[in-house]
Amino acid sequence: MNLDDVLDDLIAEHTADADRVVAARREYEERRGRVFQEEELWEKWSAAFVEWYVVERVVDGGALPPAAASLRRARDEGDAERARAIRAWLTSHRSLFEIQLVTPSRVELLDLLGGALISVPDPQALIGATVGDVVELRVVGHVGVVHFGRTFVFHPRGARDAILAHARRILGSGADRRAVLDHVASLRVNVERYRHMSPAKVYELPLGGKRA
Repeated sequence: MNLDDVLDDLIAEHTADADRVVAARREYEERRGRVFQEEELWEKWSAAFVEWYVVERVVDGGALPPAAASLRRARDEGDAERARAIRAWLTSHRSLFEIQLVTPSRVELLDLLGGALISVPDPQALIGATVGDVVELRVVGHVGVVHFGRTFVFHPRGARDAILAHARRILGSGADRRAVLDHVASLRVNVERYRHMSPAKVYELPLGGKRA
């Protein structure tokens, strides 16, 4: 079963409540920075938002994201193939990765927050990227193969050391991986705002987003 088709179905099923989606988008942008429709990041930000909304966001004090209800239904209906695909999305992994190798047949990624080395047989998804680039993305394991999700946030070349410094401080304070991803994403948004600074320098700003 095609993972993209399953995600499209999940998005259609769980975004019907416009008020809830708007509230979630507000929450998402408060944590990661607001992107406007005319900006370059808009399309990627929106794709990442709806993916996060259905497979990660826990609503109304619950314990599970919206797609979990779809997984239960698929199991109840005996649709094992669909259940496997939904479970793949629910158990997917979003992190900051450094590109280690790009060949015509695969991309090798180093998880900068967890240390794992992951091979994905889909180099076309990262066209234009080069070894050493840092990207926030999602990997989805399904039927023995690792696939890319729809979250792709490319960070400026030269920002790796600053990103790792922020990660060490945030994790050292007791916060989780999501806090690191959100903060670094907000710095990527700031690149669009601070045009007077080089992109890599924007990432050297402290947690508050301003120089001391």
